[in-house]
Amino acid sequence: MRDLMTVMWKELAEFVGNTRSLRVFGVAVVLLGLLPLLSGHGLGTGATAELRLLIAMYYVLFATLLVVANTAPDLVLHERVGRTLDYLLTTRLPDWAIFGGKVLTATCVGYAAAVVAIALQLLFTAALGGHGWTWLYLAVPAGRILTLALPAVLSLYLSVVGTFVALRVGDQRSAYLVTVLAIGVVLAPLLLGWIPVQFTPAWLVKAAAAWAVLALALAAAGLRLFRRQMLVLYLQE
Repeated sequence: MRDLMTVMWKELAEFVGNTRSLRVFGVAVVLLGLLPLLSGHGLGTGATAELRLLIAMYYVLFATLLVVANTAPDLVLHERVGRTLDYLLTTRLPDWAIFGGKVLTATCVGYAAAVVAIALQLLFTAALGGHGWTWLYLAVPAGRILTLALPAVLSLYLSVVGTFVALRVGDQRSAYLVTVLAIGVVLAPLLLGWIPVQFTPAWLVKAAAAWAVLALALAAAGLRLFRRQMLVLYLQE
């Protein structure tokens, strides 16, 4: 556990010291904190809690996606460019701590983006006297569950994908694009009609649970597949 915390502390320090990552984080949470207020004007007073849940979660998840898809690959690519990844791989730190530390750091940053975006939405709503947007979906148990669960699941899923992609793809833009496109793997069964879609809180809770199982399985596979011996040979090519 100490090794894992060591890697996470190092990764967090690099994130804070990266001006570009901080700029993406700030723009994403502020922008996605303001946009719901504009869309809320078109809802009217008769909008259901389910509709508000879907719209609110869209903005929160989009903020998470933007931040994690940038952060997860960048934590690896920044070290590849600076040649510090080679030094990290020569330390006594175990493989699982190196991989897990990067993934968990990106996951925490993505989840923090969701929390800050929600807080800003509530703050802006309160500043406007509640006009244009009311958070009725928070009164729904499923809404509260999704607010806490979905951003965490999305963050973990994209963090694992983004970390592995960046270990193989050296270009930041390409790594970002591939990480974002990984969402298609999750959406494909829905878009192809293999799984019937029901935009209700109860269905979304079940979908979030299934996605969480997939994300945890992917993270477990990542811990087993990450081997510094193979990575060192690849980086030397």
